[in-house]
Amino acid sequence: MSWTTMNPPNKDILTPQPFYHFNHTSREWEEVIVTNPPPITAPKHERKLKNKQQETTSYKIRLITWNIDFQQPAKSQRMRAALEYLFELLPSESESPQQAPINKGVSEEGQTDRDTYTIPSVIFLQEMEASDLDLIQAAPWVRDRFYITDLDGAHWMGSSYGTTTLVEKRLVVQRVFRVHYGCSRMNRDGLFVDIDLHHGSEDEDVRKTKALLLRLCNTHLESLTSIPPRRPGQLKLASEFMHGRNRNWDGSSDTESYKQYTSKPHAAILAGDLNAFAPEDLTAPVECGLEDTFLILGGKDGAEESFTWGQQVSKQLQKKFGCSRMDKMLFCGGVRAEELVRVGGGLKVWVEYPKYEDDDEEDEEDGEEMWVTDHLGLLGIFTIME
Repeated sequence: MSWTTMNPPNKDILTPQPFYHFNHTSREWEEVIVTNPPPITAPKHERKLKNKQQETTSYKIRLITWNIDFQQPAKSQRMRAALEYLFELLPSESESPQQAPINKGVSEEGQTDRDTYTIPSVIFLQEMEASDLDLIQAAPWVRDRFYITDLDGAHWMGSSYGTTTLVEKRLVVQRVFRVHYGCSRMNRDGLFVDIDLHHGSEDEDVRKTKALLLRLCNTHLESLTSIPPRRPGQLKLASEFMHGRNRNWDGSSDTESYKQYTSKPHAAILAGDLNAFAPEDLTAPVECGLEDTFLILGGKDGAEESFTWGQQVSKQLQKKFGCSRMDKMLFCGGVRAEELVRVGGGLKVWVEYPKYEDDDEEDEEDGEEMWVTDHLGLLGIFTIME
């Protein structure tokens, strides 16, 4: 029986959870058993690339975050299109994606780095449903290259949708845990993944040194407005784990086994749908001691190039809510932001209407084009500095 099974998730308290890899022999997804130190688990055909990564890119990471709207119809068709698009975003040795920088301050060097296959990728997804997780698990490129944190919605506190994270196998995952926000009415949480960059090195001397811990947080903060506001408190709680100064893991005493979860990481990055559209959302990152990637790279709040929501919704919603920078990438510690681009803009999928016997084929349309989602995603490149 796992620790999670014996101890159901508590809000505002971390809950460890497993993560998985696809076993090509058994043709099943299996839990990854982390040893201390953990093994280098990249498949053999990736080892050569792993050596190249360590020699040429130091500790760089490509992070993608994207919310795929669960409320609109045809979710399976839209999710398939999203997965195809995400695959195209991942550079290969022979081809690279071309995306316009979201910030004018982005350097040419950053654009070059993004096109380098040797930078490992992590993908944050929000508003996933159980059917989406099935599609993710079936995707060949996910099976070949990524760990996944969720096979089903068991860790979503009873919600029909939630967050999930994909981590490229060239990265060494130490642990995964969730923090369910106690003040949330919508079962929102932060999904954390700890990565040991030192142990991923091919240099034996580097592997013997103390872990260089990168903590990643995939989050979906509260939607809409409330009195008092809920999002600042949720971001504050997540930031405590990023800074490593959180309360004791079980609410009373910090046992030796779980100090690893609350210890200070070398660097931390949080990204996701922060639903940032209210005045308090502008100041919350600073109050939590977090840097805003968009602003650090020269972006300006309120500028058209900042918006990640509002361009791909109905005219009624756009008139009511306008456009906003709901999605963000925030960081702290020994990490430097290199580049940020918006992704998924204008992406549509053709959805056929159901066929009925009494349909008049001459009068009825066969289907329509739909936005894959109402959010633009973000792709960021970061350097973790020792």
